[in-house]
Amino acid sequence: MSEVSWAGRVARCCTCAVVCILVWGIAAARGQEESASSGDAPATQVLTRDAAVWRALQDNPELAALRQQHGIAAAAVVIAETYPFNPSWTNKMFAVDGPESSGITNRVAMEQKVSIDIELRGQGKKRRQAASAGLSRVDFEIAFSELGLAVRTARAFDSVLYRREKLNLAEETVNLTKEAADKAEKLVPQAPSPADAILARTEEYDARAQTGQARGAYAAALAQLDAALGVTTERLEFRGSLEAPAQTFDVDVLTSRALEARPDVHAKQAAVGEAEARLRLEIANRYGNPNLGPDYEYNETRDNFIGFQLVLPLPVLNTHRGEILQRQAERDRAILVLRQNETQVRQEVQAAVRRLEEAQNWVETYRTKVLPNLRSSVESMENLFEKNLPGADALRVITVRRKLLTARSGYLDALWEASQARADLAAAVGGPAPAGSAEKPPPKP
Repeated sequence: MSEVSWAGRVARCCTCAVVCILVWGIAAARGQEESASSGDAPATQVLTRDAAVWRALQDNPELAALRQQHGIAAAAVVIAETYPFNPSWTNKMFAVDGPESSGITNRVAMEQKVSIDIELRGQGKKRRQAASAGLSRVDFEIAFSELGLAVRTARAFDSVLYRREKLNLAEETVNLTKEAADKAEKLVPQAPSPADAILARTEEYDARAQTGQARGAYAAALAQLDAALGVTTERLEFRGSLEAPAQTFDVDVLTSRALEARPDVHAKQAAVGEAEARLRLEIANRYGNPNLGPDYEYNETRDNFIGFQLVLPLPVLNTHRGEILQRQAERDRAILVLRQNETQVRQEVQAAVRRLEEAQNWVETYRTKVLPNLRSSVESMENLFEKNLPGADALRVITVRRKLLTARSGYLDALWEASQARADLAAAVGGPAPAGSAEKPPPKP
């Protein structure tokens, strides 16, 4: 049981590493608000990113069903620790008859024997090793599923925040274009052309049309998050922010950590050990097991015979060569799958770091260049419009405002891309990635 206990402890440690993704969620959401105040309606539960991940790990029905695999694998260990053969009792009764010269004094002869198959080649140890490795493999697979669900929930949570902000921005666009259209209509007698008012109102209608698409995308994001949380009718409110500090990472350090922490890598290693143990067990079983036990006989002349019997299989026609070749192929496949998985881990870490670096550069471009310049342009154009200077008509004001709103939408796209890249990195590393450096992000634009 020591091997099983070790496997369980390692798997639980790996699961703890999975749950540590909550720390990553908190770090990525430094600006998020606290949970609902005491005045909120009791029917609505407020979830932050870390609370959503916890909720998913506890309540997701798919994960709950998958965790039952541990019980099946643990039962396989119990089976392996149980001797596979029961003793057999043979009772033979003979009616004796013959001529008087035969000296028959007992008309009922009998033979009694008890026998059992004996494993002489350490099959029990190999069987226990295979079952213990199988239990470790299952525990690590469960831990990997938990990691996947945590990352999926974090992605879905960020998608809800992203879609909600996009919907708010669409509604803000409607209000701003309506305000500009109203101003343009009031200035029609003084405007160079009534077409400005018509175009301004057209911009408002176009903005209203975009809100329907934003609402649909928001509803789809909520459905995905509900599926990860395992809820159906419960009313939930989600609070958080996509803002996060820019970070730098060492790919080599992250790769080493991923190879040590990823549950799927440990699962593949356990699978290699399991396949190796099954191969050794098959080799040990190739010659069969002797059958041994005491034998007692009481014959027709009332003589007693006490001894033992030994039955040896003769591996002449079947030496289990095909079964051994199968086990060897399974072991070789497990080794190749492990190598493939290690290569995939390295590739995923590199790809995730590259994606996050590009996303962070994208975000910083909006923060430091695009948004400040466009805000300045909007202020300047509005000042010119208020002064009724030539060339500063309502259509140009709407155009500049539109560009600022488009840039804010692009900024949200960049934040969402960065959040998805962080989720990729957490999945690739097997938990929160240690950052080389980080800077506190500026206030939300």
